[in-house]
Amino acid sequence: MARPTLRLEPRLEEPSRNTQVTSVAIAVLAAAAMGALLVAVSGHDPFIAFAALYRGAFGSVRAISGTINKAVPIGLCALGIALAYRGRLWNIGAEGQLYFGAFVATGVGLAIPGGLPSAVAVPAVLAAGLVGGALWALIAALLRAYLDVSEILSTLMLNYVAILWVNYLVVGPWADPTTFSFPYSPPIASAAQLGKLFGSVQVGVLALIALALLMAAFDRGARGAYELRVTGDAPRAALYGGIDSRRLAIAALAAAGALAGLAGAVEVAGSTTRLQAGLSPGYGFMGIMVAWLGRGRPLLITVCALLYAGLLNGGFSLQVSGIPPAISTILQAILLLAVLAALTLSAYRIRLIAREAA
Repeated sequence: MARPTLRLEPRLEEPSRNTQVTSVAIAVLAAAAMGALLVAVSGHDPFIAFAALYRGAFGSVRAISGTINKAVPIGLCALGIALAYRGRLWNIGAEGQLYFGAFVATGVGLAIPGGLPSAVAVPAVLAAGLVGGALWALIAALLRAYLDVSEILSTLMLNYVAILWVNYLVVGPWADPTTFSFPYSPPIASAAQLGKLFGSVQVGVLALIALALLMAAFDRGARGAYELRVTGDAPRAALYGGIDSRRLAIAALAAAGALAGLAGAVEVAGSTTRLQAGLSPGYGFMGIMVAWLGRGRPLLITVCALLYAGLLNGGFSLQVSGIPPAISTILQAILLLAVLAALTLSAYRIRLIAREAA
């Protein structure tokens, strides 16, 4: 007796950009419909929920500023994750790299002597974040390059080490005696703190835009980008072509860590002005989703980071309206799954095949 089975088959032609855009638009609408159904099932009015989400994300100058500020660390982590994936390297450790970058940046910020101009202090703190994140990612990079240890496991485990290290510091050696029981370090030097671009939007957004443009230019014409892709897609061809895959893997993961570390430095210098427990609500993990939603394209990643930051910022407004803020997190997951499904179906088709039962 024939038993039908489903199979995904690649389409003969690459989907056009218009097809992909249309697919994503349909996916967003489908995600919104599923989200509305979820809110209704939970006993709340979907219109009130979506209005609260919009109000908290983009409904005022203050809301827009908060959304932009949250988009910066998400976008920086996502850019690093996408860069590593050019070589088929899975960096799951952006969260830990962010924390370690924040730790090193805070150490420099606390050590800066009084009277040092901001033109020197701010770059020093940001550079410290870059170096800290790169060093933390370098552990996984070296394990992958020389011992063939999966970077998925090593970067994931290193997240918890970095987070717990920061938690130890802010209640131990670096605890601020003036904040009593709060897990904070003393504030970094005022000269090392980032200023505001306009309103309450921090200057860090310029770093996100500049790095997205730089990565887009890197993708278009840099030899390193080509070699990284060849290494990831065809390791044997890379070996035959004389490409040093080990060196590229180390460099790619270190660069990804540096971008996440910069996100941590921006948070310390621009938002919190000190190291603290719970510094990140999961920016590094959100960066994974944003990198996938943005299809690895730097400029699209920046837009997706803004959208995800809006969902995160809008969650606080949901709580004020009496709606569980966890719905915002669920909407993020629904949006990711819907878009990934749409992009998959635009590149593949589903075929029903009848097979004889054994």
